[in-house]
Formats: sequence, C-alpha cells, structure tokens
Amino acid sequence: MRRMVAAALCAAILASVGAGSVLAAKPTTFIVDASETEAEDEALLLAICGYPIDVENRGHIVVHLFDGHTPLIEIDNYQMFESFSANGKTVVAHPDAGPDVIWVGSDGDVFLALVGRSVTGSGVIGRTVVNLSTGELVSSHGRELGDFIELLCTELAPPG
Repeated sequence: MRRMVAAALCAAILASVGAGSVLAAKPTTFIVDASETEAEDEALLLAICGYPIDVENRGHIVVHLFDGHTPLIEIDNYQMFESFSANGKTVVAHPDAGPDVIWVGSDGDVFLALVGRSVTGSGVIGRTVVNLSTGELVSSHGRELGDFIELLCTELAPPG
C-alpha cells in the first residue's frame, strides 16, 4: 500500500532528473524510520475503510537513490512490522521484508519490482512487477495473500 505509493512518487521524480553515466557517483543512502509513516497510513485507511484505524509501524527502510544512473533508479531494503487496531480488535501483519527495485526500461517506462514479503504492498510473497508509467501489472509470481486493505477493513469493521 504505502510502499507502492512512495515508490511511484520517488520513481517519477527521479525519472524526470534524466539519465547519466552508469559509472556515476555512489548512490545516496538514507534510512526511513517506519514509525514516521503512521499518521499518513491512518489517514489513508480512514479514507478507504470509512472508520478510524490506529496504526503502529516498527522497522525501517534503507533507501538507495541512484541519481543519474540508468537504468537503475532506486533500491529500498525494508523490514517492517505493522499492527492495526479498531473497534476493540487488532490485526498484526506478518513482517514486510525484502527489497523494492525501481528502474527505467528500454522503452523509457519506469518499473517497480516488489520483492519478498510484500504483505501490505502487492499482497504477494514473491515478486510483483508494475509498470509505473502505465499502471499495468507486468507479472506476479509467488504466494498470493489477497488484497490486504480489503481484508483489513472487513476484519476491523465496527459491529452491525
């Protein structure tokens, strides 16, 4: 969920920067504390589910930005533990873990590969590739867990 939105935004910004030498400088690396995204996640879930859900995120994302490197744009190594609570119930998501990779294809389109345990991203434990330029699902291989947000909204819904 959040991973795909963040990755799409970063990819769009970085793709507009332009191509550079493959031998350019080392990537810019920084760490994002997963707890910093709780308010954003709560607002998104309120909009989708229609009722407030408390979110607790633990973990981190190590972002490697390859500014000026073509075709590679970004690699995000992540490990996050998330819990969601509403209406006296709590759902704990299995850890999200693995790398997300963003690159520019030979046709100029930008692609995102969600790799690993993408519980709240693609809902697949495996590899899912999305063309961010067109929104098209290119491939998805692995164990399908279903639409996490849909399942979460149903599980935590108020009684009645």
